[in-house]
Amino acid sequence: MVRAAIHIVQFLLVSLAACIAVYPLQSRAEAGIYPDRIVIGQSTSVTGPLASLALPCLVGAKAYFSEVNARGGVYGRKIELLTRDDGYDGEVAKENTERLIHADKVFAMFGYAGWPSVESSLPLVTRARIPFLFPCTGATTLYEQFNRYVFTARASYVREYRYLLKLFQRFGVNSVLAVYQSNIFGRRLMAEMQRQADAHTFSLSAAEVDVNSDFSVVVRRIMALRPDAVLLVNGDPSINVGIVRSVQAAGYRGRFFGASLVVQRAVLDSLGQVSRGVITTQIVPSPWHASIPLVSDYRKLMEANGITEFSFGGMEGFIGARAFVEGLRRAGRNPTREKLIDALESINENNFAHRGFPLNFSASSHQGSDFVDTSVISGDTSFIN
Repeated sequence: MVRAAIHIVQFLLVSLAACIAVYPLQSRAEAGIYPDRIVIGQSTSVTGPLASLALPCLVGAKAYFSEVNARGGVYGRKIELLTRDDGYDGEVAKENTERLIHADKVFAMFGYAGWPSVESSLPLVTRARIPFLFPCTGATTLYEQFNRYVFTARASYVREYRYLLKLFQRFGVNSVLAVYQSNIFGRRLMAEMQRQADAHTFSLSAAEVDVNSDFSVVVRRIMALRPDAVLLVNGDPSINVGIVRSVQAAGYRGRFFGASLVVQRAVLDSLGQVSRGVITTQIVPSPWHASIPLVSDYRKLMEANGITEFSFGGMEGFIGARAFVEGLRRAGRNPTREKLIDALESINENNFAHRGFPLNFSASSHQGSDFVDTSVISGDTSFIN
């Protein structure tokens, strides 16, 4: 009987070893990778002051993922984007990110929007060694130093404002007053603008405001200085609307400039014809330039999904989703986070059909694009390049 028991134990041990040998991938499966789907996560502003900028980005990305899924996904796995709303609140974004990492166990983070969301979440994601991909923000936190887990497909806010500073010389602007938001993000951007302005010939003054500020104080200062241009250095639509409307009502006839985060749809809808002539930077091709192949692809996809309002944010989300899917394909049938990073690093304009918007990554640079262009707001609140 003892000998029979020994044989049974030996048989069970051999059977267990065989099971481990047959199913090694299941025991070591990467978080978020399932036989039929890949789960990725994001914290973004579904509600809150940045929603009019963040939601189009989400729509553009999800439309592309839906098209890929309709064709069978990537190696038979469909892409599932798990979205959590943070309302442009950094603490909520941090909680969302912890849940995405530990409870939802996502494969990667994708398409975060909002500087506070990035600032609070990025340390958690980096410590967990999770790819943080194609956020819809130019927050300087993403660009200050190389991070193996961060990939961007757009220029930074600093790059956009540098572009505007150079543009001032071309427009004959000799004096600028910058209106910046009274928080850590606005102050950091303003400090960078002041450093950059030292290399130019125009004078730069500044005014700090928040949503509770008395805009009449800023208006009086602008009217006293009569600068050639007012530079908007914040992303809160209520502030930008209040400043532009109040200053124009006071009789100011100079120009208004801002980066891509400034002129959101909420701003244009509130200002109406008052927005005419506002000059803003953009970090993706105009969605109305249908002659660009990538733009044509985006427009056809939106129309196929019943979406007729094109946007720069939608283009940005579409571009990020497209790059992510290409990385997944290159990572192979059994992707891991490290394989995905290596695969994304292999993408450049010579081996990826960029369709008019080149992306270039490498092992030493994860900033895929530095593209910056400008648009002028017309009388009907549309963008003119």
